[in-house]
Amino acid sequence: MKKLIALAATTIVLAGVFAPSASAQESKPLGLSVRGGIFWPSMDRARKAGKSWIGFGVEYKLGDLKYAAADSKMSASYSISADFYQKSDFRHVPVLINAVGRGQDVYYFAGAGVGFTREKDNNNNKKNHTGFAYQIGIGYEFAKSQTPVFIEAKYVGNSRNAVNGFGAFVGVRF
Repeated sequence: MKKLIALAATTIVLAGVFAPSASAQESKPLGLSVRGGIFWPSMDRARKAGKSWIGFGVEYKLGDLKYAAADSKMSASYSISADFYQKSDFRHVPVLINAVGRGQDVYYFAGAGVGFTREKDNNNNKKNHTGFAYQIGIGYEFAKSQTPVFIEAKYVGNSRNAVNGFGAFVGVRF
């Protein structure tokens, strides 16, 4: 688990260090976001494994949505994301298609897709499941530069309630 935490932290730090020089050569953003943070499961069985879990994920912007007037300061896009939350014998890997709305520095999002879970049942047997997964959240971008830094808070759930919960993340966009 310590290796997993170190890998996630190293990825975010390296992305922040090397992204400005890489993006200076690009004429437009790549549309890639990398994030890491903490996930708090809402169900008792998962909380017994740990009250807080490490989580990380990536998101790729697929395109823009045209819904607002041309002079509006609002914009919208859609993306695909994959996240990873794990503690002990519990794991959740949601792969989602998201709708993202943006104001000035604040953005909000909702997504749906498939979640790959592993959990312990009442007899201490590990069970893998695939089912519907979703998320809803809000974020804030601190820097309007070539490599913006952001924070976000979200609720992540799926058809297997044992791995539902809240998360707080920090990340960078390329």
